[in-house]
Amino acid sequence: MYDFLKDNYFIPLYGITLLISLLRYNRYYSSILKYFPLIIIYTMVSEILGFFIRDFDDFQIVYIEKYQYANYIIFNIYDLVFFFYFYFIFWKVVKRKKHKDIIKYGALVYILASLINPFIHNVMIFPQFYASTIGSIVLIIAIILYFLEGGIQKGNRHNLLTWISYGLLLFNIFFPVISLLSYYNFPVYDKLHLRQFHYLLIIATYVFFIIGFVVMKPMRALAEES
Repeated sequence: MYDFLKDNYFIPLYGITLLISLLRYNRYYSSILKYFPLIIIYTMVSEILGFFIRDFDDFQIVYIEKYQYANYIIFNIYDLVFFFYFYFIFWKVVKRKKHKDIIKYGALVYILASLINPFIHNVMIFPQFYASTIGSIVLIIAIILYFLEGGIQKGNRHNLLTWISYGLLLFNIFFPVISLLSYYNFPVYDKLHLRQFHYLLIIATYVFFIIGFVVMKPMRALAEES
């Protein structure tokens, strides 16, 4: 357990965020974010399962000696759930038809990339770099559109979705570069300690989530105010 936490020190933050999300659930249980705790649970379970597959032979899912550690199928599936969940969230909350269309067509581009990428990289033993990069770009665009419609205004500092957006934006700006460097130029990835930077990004993202849960007003009240 000590080795697990030492190498994956960010994972307890998932549990802390989940606990706070449930303690504050009465403030958003009827809102568009009512299933957000399930995403946190899914993220935590995926990380833990990925750890066991990577480090324990009894949990391997790829029976090729060279790739016994491969746990990427877990995260390739996770990306699909994660991106489409947030595409749906931002598609629902933006008001302008033009912005809704941009998110919709961006999601279609991501679907296309997700269908093509397995022909380039085996989905069982490699991350789907191109699909996840496009997924991040589309999500960044969706967040920017939400901000353009007022999501970043001073009055929204008590809006849970605004804080979630900060965290998602920070993570998705950097993660595609980290992911691509880890595959195409591992010496640079290793020299720059990008694995640790990745972990710090996760921590920063979830700190934003926690701040959102702590300072949020009931989301129904926010709807009434708008």
